[in-house]
Amino acid sequence: MAIWLVRLLPLLAFGCVARATAPRAQLTPLSREEVPPDPSPGCFRKGQPFDGSGVLLSGGTVRHYLLRLPAGARAERPAPLVLNFPGLAEAPSWQELLTDMTAAARLRGMAVVYPEGVGWSWNAGSCCGRAWVEGLDDVRFVRELVEQLEQEHCLDRRRIYATGMSNGGLFSYRLACEASDLVAAIAPVAAVEVVERCAPTRPVPVLAFHGTDDFVVRYGGGLWSLPSTTASVDRWARRDRCAVGPGAQAYSRGEVQCIAEAGCAEHSDVVLCAVRGGGHTWPGGAYVPWLGHTTPDLDATSAILDFFLAHPRREPLTPVGGGSSR
Repeated sequence: MAIWLVRLLPLLAFGCVARATAPRAQLTPLSREEVPPDPSPGCFRKGQPFDGSGVLLSGGTVRHYLLRLPAGARAERPAPLVLNFPGLAEAPSWQELLTDMTAAARLRGMAVVYPEGVGWSWNAGSCCGRAWVEGLDDVRFVRELVEQLEQEHCLDRRRIYATGMSNGGLFSYRLACEASDLVAAIAPVAAVEVVERCAPTRPVPVLAFHGTDDFVVRYGGGLWSLPSTTASVDRWARRDRCAVGPGAQAYSRGEVQCIAEAGCAEHSDVVLCAVRGGGHTWPGGAYVPWLGHTTPDLDATSAILDFFLAHPRREPLTPVGGGSSR
């Protein structure tokens, strides 16, 4: 697949582009359930927490990631963890710049990890790049990465989330399908689901963003045999046992309209935010003109983090040191 040809040149110029001025958004109505944290083993370790570039050996391959921790994470306040996956031909540092998620997460007491894909790609099921061609087990890598971070840092195992841009967003859909015991909710941006067999073990909340004029991952599907955005979201509405019929408006401003499905099981909201005229871009993120229009009418990063915090996993706690529920 040649998506990387479209993405690479504009991303090389990231340092020269501006950021859209987007209002912080509250998507309503959203389910919210208060559940206690599940502290990871790292909450009971002594020592200075690591923050920066890290490595992990997974499947015989050395993998890299960029970790950003909130200040003062400790046993009595374990931090939620967001997995933020870059798009095809995109480095973790570019994804951090594109989304500006580090600062927003720290304000909320959340940690963010920006993993690096092999060949700057993710095996999302039937796409993309080197990771897909070589059949890499990126789901295994994510499980091992989270396990390592849980051992080293004070994290909340009920609040592990996944988001990503383009190929990274496609991969977040795969995690919802194959690692619903790990991730509490997902928020794909400019992405669709390309998993051949999706069998989550629980309803997974989904918050999706997509521009209607995206020329790389088209809103209506078709290019490279990708499905449409609405078809991908509709699949999750069925899996999460949402009510049949039109959803309710959760957010509307200028070019952006977010529709939430009604009556989804176990507080698993399913929301699609469509950006009228939006390109292959992150709403409210860094403005990259080659990739189309970036809307200033929604701050996707703030909306994603708030959505995540409203959707923890509800499974019973697992005793630290007593084995994994995964």
